[in-house]
Amino acid sequence: MGQINYTYQHKDFDLTLAYYYTMVLQVSSTHFTFAVSYNDKLMALAEDCDLEELINPADMADELFATFKDIVVGVDADTFALVPADLYQTDKVAAYARFLDVKEDEKVLAQQLDEDNFIVYKISAAVFEAIEKFDLDRCVYSSKGWINALAGTKPAYNNIYANIEDDRVELLRFKNGKIRLYNSFEYKTADDLAYAVSLVFKQTGVLQREIHLSLSGSAINKEYKARLSEFFPMVEVNTLKIAALPTHLNSGQLLKLSALLLCVSSEAR
Repeated sequence: MGQINYTYQHKDFDLTLAYYYTMVLQVSSTHFTFAVSYNDKLMALAEDCDLEELINPADMADELFATFKDIVVGVDADTFALVPADLYQTDKVAAYARFLDVKEDEKVLAQQLDEDNFIVYKISAAVFEAIEKFDLDRCVYSSKGWINALAGTKPAYNNIYANIEDDRVELLRFKNGKIRLYNSFEYKTADDLAYAVSLVFKQTGVLQREIHLSLSGSAINKEYKARLSEFFPMVEVNTLKIAALPTHLNSGQLLKLSALLLCVSSEAR
């Protein structure tokens, strides 16, 4: 193994047993998170790894290319379009991509997001280079697991889900168990965050005092929660657990990452 700054490493983690493990990667435009699970129990976690290490593995080569039982690669995308499943046609992906303002050095991916929607999204050439070595069939839109995990909880009409990362928030609402609204916004401050949530709230038709705001993501903190609570009386950190985590790790902060395990059976086998 190379020199890796692990956030967490289980005492029994052993790469020689990789054929029993599932590797989960969550890849952004500049960084990636590496996680390994065994029977839905977290065995290892390394966050904020430089994307270059995924493109040209050095310190993490042994970890990234171990003979894992399963692999799933979640790919972040700031720009995307949802296409209803009953209208989606594979040979029309290029036409859908026109809505994404794709540049020459960008690639377009398209996959089924849930029973009712396909998602078409663009990524940089660098991200494509980083993920293609793992087989694109193992790569999914990184929020697919998060969206489907929340859908499985039978969300109430007044729930808005916010996944907050370092500079971007994803906002999701369901109606009758189906995606009613899903979008992402860039933010820099707590006020920006509150504004983004307010934009979504105004489209719900639900009274402000009835909105239940459920937070997850690596960037959730007391400041953001306090600011959002000034506008919405019911704000809490999502406690849904997909994987068994050590007690010192916040399941709400790792929800999107751990929910990628739900994508293994369909995309990563």
